[in-house]
Amino acid sequence: MQMRQIEAFRSVMLTGGITNAAAMLHVSQPSVSRLIGDLERAVGFALFERKGRRLTPTRRAEVFYEAVRQSFTGLDLLEQAARRIQAAPVGTVRVSALSALAGGVLPQAIAEFQKVYPDVRVAVDGQSQRGVEDRVFLGQADLGLGVRQEFRDGVSMSPLATAEYYCALPHGHRLWERELIVAADLEGERLIGPMHESDALWDSIDRTLQQEGVAVRRPIEADLSFPTYCYVASGLGLAIVEPFSAPLFAKLGVGVRRFRPRVTLDYVLIEPAHLGPAPEAVAVLRDAIRRATDALLRQTDRLAEATIDSVQRTGRPRAIAAEPI
Repeated sequence: MQMRQIEAFRSVMLTGGITNAAAMLHVSQPSVSRLIGDLERAVGFALFERKGRRLTPTRRAEVFYEAVRQSFTGLDLLEQAARRIQAAPVGTVRVSALSALAGGVLPQAIAEFQKVYPDVRVAVDGQSQRGVEDRVFLGQADLGLGVRQEFRDGVSMSPLATAEYYCALPHGHRLWERELIVAADLEGERLIGPMHESDALWDSIDRTLQQEGVAVRRPIEADLSFPTYCYVASGLGLAIVEPFSAPLFAKLGVGVRRFRPRVTLDYVLIEPAHLGPAPEAVAVLRDAIRRATDALLRQTDRLAEATIDSVQRTGRPRAIAAEPI
């Protein structure tokens, strides 16, 4: 068993595939494939199931990866510190975030931040949850915005918000004048969202619909928040959505209603662990993110409350002014 083989295996597990692992290691894809094959022969068991061009880790690979991950933790923390020290004079704060937070929360937070640090650049990298954690862990991001997960070495997670999800619907929909939408109201509706097997939150929503005997149509699969809102705005269906983007899409005629049973998700700030206090600019942006998050949640809550009164008077939702942060 050679160190280069272990590095190749770790890179595949971190990035999710041969192509990204090769880019991470600055080698060719065949080289990574060869190293993985050599490692499998060395350990005496299969590490991946191969289906076409896709690799799926075996259970033994997951167990083996835990040992590999622990062995790399010390080195990764040193590399993380070096990258952060190296990046400090450049005048850039790097943020990795889920799309809902990158598009909903960060614009307001960055606007406030740049009043204090007009010459500091903010580099935003939209990622999956695992991608956000990896970039913070590897020192490629100073801050991460994601959802609460199990404890992970090398990163710390602090609460940002427990966000209530809403039912989004296009203007004029048959449920438009409802103040509250319950699962039974979705019978026969076109529901936009990820397939249940790919998303834990939606898995719980699907289970609720099944338990209550509610049949919905799922004609459009969308994993990201922004396109989901766009599809609702275009009249293609309803969606159970995060609240951060609601004020923006209210301008396009998308209404939000409270949904029951209540669906919530815990969002967190993710930072490198064991590196001491963050640089002042990072701390200022972190505080701005917290204020922007709170302001957006209050704004969406008011939007849901105000819509019904406005519709009864005018037939159109009342505009909600952006809240100062």
